[in-house]
Amino acid sequence: MKRILTVLALIISATIFGQTAKEYFDRGISKETKKDYKGAIKEFKKATTEDANYATAYFKKGICQMALRDYNSAVEDFDNAIRIDSKNAEAYEKRAVSLISLQKYGEALLDLDKVIEVAPTTPDIFIFRGLLREETGNKIGACEDFNKAKIDGDIQAYKCLQKYCGKSDDLEESIILNWTSQENWKIGSDQKHSIIRVIDFIHSNETLENWTELGHMTSVERKKDATVDKAINFAYQEIQQQAPKAKLTLIEKDENSEYPWIIFTIESPRFKNDRTPESQLWYIIIGKQRLYTNFRAIKMEEISMEQKENWIKFFKNIKLKNE
Repeated sequence: MKRILTVLALIISATIFGQTAKEYFDRGISKETKKDYKGAIKEFKKATTEDANYATAYFKKGICQMALRDYNSAVEDFDNAIRIDSKNAEAYEKRAVSLISLQKYGEALLDLDKVIEVAPTTPDIFIFRGLLREETGNKIGACEDFNKAKIDGDIQAYKCLQKYCGKSDDLEESIILNWTSQENWKIGSDQKHSIIRVIDFIHSNETLENWTELGHMTSVERKKDATVDKAINFAYQEIQQQAPKAKLTLIEKDENSEYPWIIFTIESPRFKNDRTPESQLWYIIIGKQRLYTNFRAIKMEEISMEQKENWIKFFKNIKLKNE
């Protein structure tokens, strides 16, 4: 009986105290989520004690050290993460941020070089290195980075080129489509935020609460991976949530022009909370800096062929300009 009790005690002890590195890591993640960074650091440290090659635990511990502004300790943790995985782009980038906080700019630049070497598609990396190069007096290198970011479609690149490199040819992009000069349109709503502008047009004798035909324009800072197919899918999925029986019809697109564009209709016989039908003809165009989504809508189940032809002609007058 004594031997049985001893074995049972060992089993219970192993169950209670013999936690794995992964279990400590998961507990650390839970505490980090709750912003208990000191508690998370203790759990990540236990994980690396159990497994000295647990790169992700070192990395997450470094992130928590940064949150507590203990940048020296953060650098040590990122050192360990990189020692285990020499291609860990995130660890190089976060170590660079920590080194900048310690005013070790030369070392930080070396880390950013490494990020670009192992993961050149890291978001905003050329902007990051360009700004640091500018700060350390390497204006030529900074402008090279901003131009690389521009080629990648990074919206910040244009502003950086204007501010630091004197690029007067890289001006603010905008769209030209003169609604108010024809068909008796007026602006019903014009809302502008930091990266997005939304304008609704109605006929002069109507209101946004009671309209027969609506015009709409949205411009938003373009993402690097923006495509016309992604744009059409997003628009359709958003409408389907409220109008499950909505019908999508592709009319025309050109993905290879300087500014890729697509024309399509979404015709909805009814909505979940409104039995009034609505049909829209969309024209989406991708600029160098922004994505422009435009549509005209009527409260009908379908758009007539004559309306489609007129609306397509209207939208094809769109022009992009810099000013």
